[in-house]
Amino acid sequence: MAITATTLTSNLTAPVDYVLMKGLLKAARKTCPYFNGTLPGQLQKQGGSASVKWRRIENLAPATTALGEVTGTVAFGMGRNSVQPTITDLTVAMAKYGNPIYTSEEVDLYNVNSNSTALMETLGANAGESLNILMRDVINTGASVVVRRASAAAADTTIVLSVTVNDIKYCVNQLNRNSAMKFFSEGNGSKNIGTSPVRSSYYGVCHVDVEEDIRALSGFIPVEQYGGYTETEPGEFGALGGVRWTSTEIAPVTTGGATTTASNFRGASATANDIYRTFIYGKEAVGSVGLGENLPTKVYKMYDRVPAIQLMYSKPVVSIADPFGEMSVLSWKAFFAGKVLNTAWIARLSTLSAAL
Repeated sequence: MAITATTLTSNLTAPVDYVLMKGLLKAARKTCPYFNGTLPGQLQKQGGSASVKWRRIENLAPATTALGEVTGTVAFGMGRNSVQPTITDLTVAMAKYGNPIYTSEEVDLYNVNSNSTALMETLGANAGESLNILMRDVINTGASVVVRRASAAAADTTIVLSVTVNDIKYCVNQLNRNSAMKFFSEGNGSKNIGTSPVRSSYYGVCHVDVEEDIRALSGFIPVEQYGGYTETEPGEFGALGGVRWTSTEIAPVTTGGATTTASNFRGASATANDIYRTFIYGKEAVGSVGLGENLPTKVYKMYDRVPAIQLMYSKPVVSIADPFGEMSVLSWKAFFAGKVLNTAWIARLSTLSAAL
């Protein structure tokens, strides 16, 4: 079937543009926890290709020597010792992704109805899940990150327990020792009964199975009990141990990765229990980029005000392949690039998950 040239939703009549794009992004955002807190990069264009760059300026050594009185002739620097900051540029190639839906003329895309809403939710969920998998793989393949296995097991194959409070404390302590930056400041208290203040925190992303394990731990604060006005991320379910938690069904799982076959943990079989990977990370530990329609001039990260995911639509046109002009195509596309920027600010926690 021949497909005609596409047009952006900006060329469609209002309120179609606003409603369809809003539905697409809303559905996508629900499925992208690995983008939470990622640092946007700068687009680099040269030689017909595009890459994304992040610049990291290393911390300076503490200045602990007192400055004496300046003497002698006035000159540049006044004889003071100077330091040269270490600058590291990190780059990665950018790529484009997308998926189309073909529709018949019976699907009325020009009116705000149940069909268009359903299509936007389907496209949005697919866009979010696709980009979330790409971002997960970037974080999961990061080498030399802080590693912790449940109850300090020596290897993944010897893990015999689900996540504990001490596991989370260990990861947070290591990030603190590495001077990782937190995303959130201390939350304010509230007069509401049954609420609790939330401490300054890192981000944590776990599997939906591990979410149930975390909820069962002592000290867990569900998101509905955050004290005061606390802004939350899509899919955030609570806080524990200096980490604000979100979950996703596509978090890394190694089926039968442990040597144990305990029936009280998931994946129990004649082979072994499953191993789940959870990530805890600080601000500017990971970089990502998604580009809006102003590709040549601006760079956007997921969830910025300018959409990172573009909605494309092609009207029905009479052609040899479509002699009655009955078919349309609705699609999403997005540019993606991701990079681990500081491995010392990412902790990988491997655990089992309790069976329900």
